[in-house]
Amino acid sequence: MTKIKTYHKVLGLALAALTFVACSDTWDDHYESLGDTSTGVHEGTLWQAISSDPSLSNFARVIEGCNYKAALDGSQVFTVYAPTNDKFSAAEADQLIADYKAQAATVLQVNNTALKEFIQNHMALYNHSFSDLRVDTLVLMNGKYAIVNRDATINGVKMTKVNQLYTNGVLNVLSDQIKYLPNVFESFRKDQDYDSICSFLYNDHYYYKVFQPSQSVPGSIVDGKTQYLDSVFTQRNELFSYLGQINSEDSSYIMVAPTNEVWKNLVEEYEPYFDYPEKYEQRDSMVYTMPRLAIVNGTTFSRTYNSAEALQDSAMSNSCAKNYSQRKFYWDAPFEYYQYLKPLGAKGALNQTEIMECSNGEVRKAMEWNIDKQMTFHRYIVAGSDALKEVSKTKNEKGDSVNTVTINRVQVSSDNENFYDRLWDNDYIEYQPDYTTMNNSAYYTLSNVLSNIGYDIYLVTAPAAAGDNSSRTASEGEKLPTLLKCTLRAPGMSETVMENENDPRYNKSKNTFETSRDDVDYFLLAEDFKFPKCTYGIADENLQAIMQIETRVTSAQLRNKTYTRTMRINCILLVPHGSMMVVDALPESLPASFANKPGVMMFPHGIYTDRPYKWWYMLR
Repeated sequence: MTKIKTYHKVLGLALAALTFVACSDTWDDHYESLGDTSTGVHEGTLWQAISSDPSLSNFARVIEGCNYKAALDGSQVFTVYAPTNDKFSAAEADQLIADYKAQAATVLQVNNTALKEFIQNHMALYNHSFSDLRVDTLVLMNGKYAIVNRDATINGVKMTKVNQLYTNGVLNVLSDQIKYLPNVFESFRKDQDYDSICSFLYNDHYYYKVFQPSQSVPGSIVDGKTQYLDSVFTQRNELFSYLGQINSEDSSYIMVAPTNEVWKNLVEEYEPYFDYPEKYEQRDSMVYTMPRLAIVNGTTFSRTYNSAEALQDSAMSNSCAKNYSQRKFYWDAPFEYYQYLKPLGAKGALNQTEIMECSNGEVRKAMEWNIDKQMTFHRYIVAGSDALKEVSKTKNEKGDSVNTVTINRVQVSSDNENFYDRLWDNDYIEYQPDYTTMNNSAYYTLSNVLSNIGYDIYLVTAPAAAGDNSSRTASEGEKLPTLLKCTLRAPGMSETVMENENDPRYNKSKNTFETSRDDVDYFLLAEDFKFPKCTYGIADENLQAIMQIETRVTSAQLRNKTYTRTMRINCILLVPHGSMMVVDALPESLPASFANKPGVMMFPHGIYTDRPYKWWYMLR
């Protein structure tokens, strides 16, 4: 006979065994009660007792109709809490049996709702006696926790008969059914307003059973394949790696969930942002998955990090990187993505009024969406030194292909007071020409861009003085500016020269940007630029967006020493359009340390650059 098991069930049994060993040491424990005053164990099994009691006939029909009779008629020990026919009708019993049979062929036995939400919600493994001297917490067969109080109630339901002892366990009779309280994951099947998110979370592409051969009992080998006598399966949901274990009874979560109408509107809005290239092999699955994952990612909040007091200030979702190093690793800069300020305030991420209580937390019904996409998936992209793909090449005297430049990665020294913390990652690449007869190029990969959503694209360059330290200082010749031309290649679009007449350092006639001698430059290459195709999550280098940065200095300019062909590139910065604003006066909210600067571009972690013509700062 093949049996189906899950880790969840095994964990529940283990917890039960550990928790209640003190409550089930001997059968004599069961006589210290307010219930039946019998002086011994009744003859027969739990099944025989239930099936012979006319007041429990409907309960017995479900046990038999759902193939649970053998368990209660065997040697394994259980405690059963059985509702009488007064509160559990024949019609309810018939419906449960029909539900069980309808699911039997398609879901794991342990996930069959008739078993999990009714039969196993009225049973516990091992024998647990009731006593008016103590309050017990026990784990039911479905993993739910139940409180047995001294007033002879279990989860608030009165036990009319207690501690009826039989050869394989204890029978208690209830005045009503024990209400099944779904966990966060299960709750979406209980409310029609959640049909859309439920369809996504329970999609069999992500939610499926996995055979575990190492835990199964092998039998004979037929045609070279092992036949298993006892097959063990586990249930897996790949989306839990983003959401957290929202099906775990041992955790506590808050989850914000959109209603069907909100879900529909968000999918319609987000789908154009994830329009993948036609050549991408996984295009079809990604076009479906990513917009929906973008909705749910960042909507769950573990109570471990979100106490009631902490939520007055901010909410850290499960997708939030909890410290500086993690944020730096995930997003190339210490942005606080998936963390929401004042979540309980007006338009706050958790400001939903309708709340469904769950066995492991709560679900907040969102009839409007207060989670800003610029705090989740529409993020800054910092293409720094690690994004360098290649540089221009030429043929040497042997006919071999060689780089036209020498690449030097320069770290900004912490004792360089003028430039430390003014460059992303405090480093840049210096491209020193190896040939005096040609201009040079560097090619940067712009990974994880979204489609059809606006970016302001900046080129950030460093002056030679950014490389100064205690042992060297840049010469006047090294400080010469250069002229740069930027060209973008990306899937779904033709090669595009970056032009922006609004940047004062842009020369329209020559399509070039002129760097500063002594300062960090933020050249605005394009404003509200929209990529036609998404590359979010694509590993194939041939499908990435590429920015070419090349010098455009003439030989005469080189001879006259007015410009150099040396480039110093800090990064290419893609800023979600609308996340910064430009004003003519310094905002009072800026830190006092910036008050004497002639102009400031503020970024979330304090990076700035002098701009003589405007003030810049983050909207947030």
